[in-house]
Amino acid sequence: GAIELDLNRFPRGAKTSKQCSLEMVTNETELPMVSIFKQKRVRGWWPFVARDENDELEITGKVEAELHLLTAEEAEKSPAGLARNEPD
Repeated sequence: GAIELDLNRFPRGAKTSKQCSLEMVTNETELPMVSIFKQKRVRGWWPFVARDENDELEITGKVEAELHLLTAEEAEKSPAGLARNEPD
């Protein structure tokens, strides 16, 4: 499965895995939308979808993600992987 997010306008992520559903992809007009360029930080659950043998969308997985928009200077100060705490 896959999901494509338009960073200017994509559905707000679900708060829990159980609330993450196919409707997040099919009923976009009824869902609250966010822009990473306005909000700067977004966290939630999004569904991965694929077409089945009947050409209908089905959920093939779910992903929990947190997206941060950084300036180039902020990104240089804490490169990926180096700013994390040690695993628990």
